[in-house]
Amino acid sequence: MILCKLKLENFKKYISKTIEFGEGLIGIIGKNGSGKSTIFEAILFALYGEFKDRGNKELIRNSNASTKDAVVVELEFEFEGTEYKVIREFRGKAMSANAKFYKNGDLTTTGAKEVTSAIVNLTKMSKEAFMHTLFASQKELTSLSSLKNEDRKRMIRKLLGLQKIDFIEKELVEKSREIKREINAFAEVLLSDEDVKTKQEQIQINESAKEAEQKEVLSKSEELEHIKTREQSIKKELEVFAKTKEQKQKLFSELELAKNSKSLEIMNQVKLSAELHELEHKQDELSKFANVKTEYANLQEQLKEQDKLREFQLKKEGLQKEQASLRDQYTKSKSDITSLEKACVSYDEYLVNAKNLEISIAALQDTISTKHTIENELKTEMAHEQKQIDITNQKIAKLKELGSEPECPTCTRPLLDEYDNVINSLVEVVNNTHKKKIDEYKKQLENVKTQKAAFEADKKAKDKEFLELSKNISIIQSKLSVLKKEKDHFKIVEQKGLKNKEELKKFEQYNYDEKLHVKVKNSIKEIEPKYKHVLSLETELKRVVLVKADLVKVTIKIEQLALTCKKKEAEFKAVVYDDVKHKHLLEEHESILKTIELKTAFINEIKVQIAKIDGEIKTIQNALENNEAQLKKVQSKKADLVDYEKIKTSLAEFKTKLNAKVAPRISSIASDMYSQITKGKYQHIEVSNDFDFFIYDEGKKYPIERFSGGEIDLANLVLRIAISKTLTELNGASSIGFLAFDEVFGSQDESRRMEILEAFHTIKEQYRQIFIISHEMEIKEMFERVVEL
Repeated sequence: MILCKLKLENFKKYISKTIEFGEGLIGIIGKNGSGKSTIFEAILFALYGEFKDRGNKELIRNSNASTKDAVVVELEFEFEGTEYKVIREFRGKAMSANAKFYKNGDLTTTGAKEVTSAIVNLTKMSKEAFMHTLFASQKELTSLSSLKNEDRKRMIRKLLGLQKIDFIEKELVEKSREIKREINAFAEVLLSDEDVKTKQEQIQINESAKEAEQKEVLSKSEELEHIKTREQSIKKELEVFAKTKEQKQKLFSELELAKNSKSLEIMNQVKLSAELHELEHKQDELSKFANVKTEYANLQEQLKEQDKLREFQLKKEGLQKEQASLRDQYTKSKSDITSLEKACVSYDEYLVNAKNLEISIAALQDTISTKHTIENELKTEMAHEQKQIDITNQKIAKLKELGSEPECPTCTRPLLDEYDNVINSLVEVVNNTHKKKIDEYKKQLENVKTQKAAFEADKKAKDKEFLELSKNISIIQSKLSVLKKEKDHFKIVEQKGLKNKEELKKFEQYNYDEKLHVKVKNSIKEIEPKYKHVLSLETELKRVVLVKADLVKVTIKIEQLALTCKKKEAEFKAVVYDDVKHKHLLEEHESILKTIELKTAFINEIKVQIAKIDGEIKTIQNALENNEAQLKKVQSKKADLVDYEKIKTSLAEFKTKLNAKVAPRISSIASDMYSQITKGKYQHIEVSNDFDFFIYDEGKKYPIERFSGGEIDLANLVLRIAISKTLTELNGASSIGFLAFDEVFGSQDESRRMEILEAFHTIKEQYRQIFIISHEMEIKEMFERVVEL
């Protein structure tokens, strides 16, 4: 397997990142926290859909990404000459997983679990095997020689996957112990042969007792059936008596109900007759107030007319008061308008003067700006001339320092007799050229400053004049605004006055008499009680028709109820019922029921006894059946124990053979690489079956701790690579063509780092890709390809 290209989107600290790996010795270089290890986490995730350490999948989303942004990891790799690409992604707030797997550009598999299975089948390695085979950390390398024997053995067994065998072996031991405990526990509860025989005899005794009780039940049941037949006969006679009694009681109730209804209707007839008599009396009373309603209606019309006249009078008085107020406002507004118009006469003249002043001030400002520009230009020219003087003076000073012997600094010819001439020439240039120009510029500058000051004074006076004029314009503008409002108010007052005048003319035709108004109110007050009484009488007299109709209905109902009473009384007398005979039958029936109850209880007691005997028989049978089942389980457990012992023996033999194969293979691979790296100085590294490490020096075997730090570092490196190769062979994955090392330099000094890098260069021919992750920026020149983060 060769890694070709990795593309990340919103994965951990990477918003968008694409890396092409290439082949050879590849450095993944970056400071701590730059995301170096994240690159290989992404590779592991792309292949197996899991991380090195399981955790909250929400943490893999970049902190700057929203829940709408997908987390995407795309890995391209080559395996046995074929190009593959795997894409995994999380989407949405729930981080739903999806994956796609391509072979030579064609989609072959979809789904997160399905893609993982396809990659495991292709590489013949699980996630753990892939990590232990192809990835190594600095901690793993240093631990190979620094850990205690047991800890080192445990670490290597973990890398080689032997821990799983240890776990299975331990589980088998525990299972065997558990089965032995279960067999011993069964032995304590199983029945002896004597106990089994006793229980079988007890079953026979119980069966005989059960048969005798069943015969007694049969005899008593026959007696009970004879008594029950007599009870049913009496019960039928009682039912006839009960129906007759119920019928007689029902007829008596109906007769009493008809009599009561008749009495109630007679009382209702009396009440309605009294009410009709009272209504006829009120009819006579109503005829005496025949004119009250007409008189009350006329007075109401007069009151409405007077109310309307009073309303007109009040409106007329209000309009008259408002007209008086409007006259005062009209006079005042007219006076204010005249005064404001006089104050605003000069407004147009002020505007013209302000415009002229604004033009003059702008022209003065332009002139001042021009003078200021000329002033700056003259100062620049003076500074330039002064700089030339300083340069020339420096040359003169350098010439004087050099004397007449050296070469001219300007033309490079020897000075000799020209020395004084050169110095005099330079002094003359300073005095006659540059200083004259500076003096001329100073005169011009003074003249410009004088003119500029005069213009600025003139501008200042005009600014003051403009400010005063602006204040006057603002005052007049304010008064013009007030004038407009006053004119609008004057117009409103004028229009309102004319409108009120028209309305007053309309009200002149109406005359209001307050005394007449009061007189009408008093008349209504006097007649109102009579009017209300008339209304009350009319309402009550509406019931006359209803009362007469109800009276006719009640009379008819009384006649009907009288006939019903006569009929029900005849039916009641026709029903014959013997109460004494009924009571005698009830007493006999009750006595028979008690006899049935006693005999039934006796039979039930016998049946309970039979059930108890059945229970005892069943309990003994269950005990015997359970004992038989437990015996079968014990036999099964003993067979399982034999099988477990056989598996333990086979597993122990397998471990012995595997250790005998793994340790020599690691020794062989490590020895070849170590000899190559040390250029033949050390020929052999031995790995014992207990995973102790020894280095042969001049034919003698020494523990690895005897050698220098650099030699141990190199030994650790080749041992780790040898373990990886052995794992690859054990997994049957011979096409894995890369290794990755994370921070393998640890805290080594520069010389030891260089030794390790040289070792990688020596063995790089054995792998198409070797990745080294490091934060050491200064070693990046040692790699054939660098991915800098």
